[in-house]
Amino acid sequence: MKNVLLIINPNSGKLKGKTMLFDIINIMSQNDCQVTVKITQKAGDATTFASEACLSNMYDIIVCSGGDGTLNETVSGIAGVNGNIGLGYIPSGSTNDYAKSMGLSQDIKEATLRAINGESHPTDIGCLNGTYFNYIASFGVFTAVSYNTSRNMKKLLGHLAYVLAGIKDIAKIKSCHAIIEHDGEIYEDDYIFGALANTTSIGGLVHIKETLVEFNDGLFEVCFVKKPKGPSDLIRIIMGALNSDFSCDCFESFKASKLNIKVPENTTWSLDGERYIGESNLNFEVIKSAINIIF
Repeated sequence: MKNVLLIINPNSGKLKGKTMLFDIINIMSQNDCQVTVKITQKAGDATTFASEACLSNMYDIIVCSGGDGTLNETVSGIAGVNGNIGLGYIPSGSTNDYAKSMGLSQDIKEATLRAINGESHPTDIGCLNGTYFNYIASFGVFTAVSYNTSRNMKKLLGHLAYVLAGIKDIAKIKSCHAIIEHDGEIYEDDYIFGALANTTSIGGLVHIKETLVEFNDGLFEVCFVKKPKGPSDLIRIIMGALNSDFSCDCFESFKASKLNIKVPENTTWSLDGERYIGESNLNFEVIKSAINIIF
C-alpha cells in the first residue's frame, strides 16, 4: 500500500483537475494507494502542503495536479526542506510547458497511472536569490504573457490565449540593459528577452531543440535576445526563435550552472509563469538532481 498525498488546484486551466478528481482518486485506489487530498485555496498552499508532507514522513509519493504554477509551488515545498520524496505530476493547466518538455502524458487518466507507477527521474531545478523555479526564469517580450493573460481567457482558449497575447507583445518591444557574468565571461547589451531554462518550450512560443536540452546535466540553457536595430534584425530573431536556431549575432546562447545578472531594479521576471519583481543583482544557480519526477 502506497501512501499518496494528492495536491490539486481546482482552478487550473480548463478545470480538468476539478472535474476529474473522482477519477484520479479512483485510479489511485484501484492501484493500491491510500490517498490524502489537499485542495489549494490560495497562492503558496501547494508549497506548504508539500513541505509539511516531507517533514511528516507519512507519504511515499506526492502527486500534484494543476498547471506550471502549481508544480512550481510543489517543487519549492520539497526543495525547501531538502526532501527526496518522489513527485508525480498530472498536468491540467493551459500550456503545460514542463510536461510537454518531459514527455509527460496530457491525458489525465494516463498521467495518474504514470504518477503512481512510473519510474523516478532525478531532475534539476533552478534557484534565483533563494527562490526556486522548476524550469524557466525569463524577462522581456513574451514574459508577461503567462501572468497577464486573464484566467477567463485561459479557460476559454487554452494555449491559443498565450499565442494571441504573445503576438500582441511584439508591437510593444522594450529593451532592458543587462550585464551577464558566467564562468569568467561577461556580456553587456540591451536585451528584449532573456531566459534561463531547463525546457524545450518557453511559453509555447519559443522552442529549443530536444537534442540541446538535458534535464539532469546541472546546466541551464541560456538565451538572451539583443534589441533589434531594424526590421531585418527582428525578422532574424523571429525566424531563429521559430526554428530553434540561435547562431546569429542577435542572440547570446550558452549553457551555465551559475550566473550573475545585473539589471535595473524592479525588472519584472517570470518564474515558471509566475510574476517575480527581481532585485538589481541576481544570482542564479542550478540545483542538480533536486527533484525526483515520477513518470
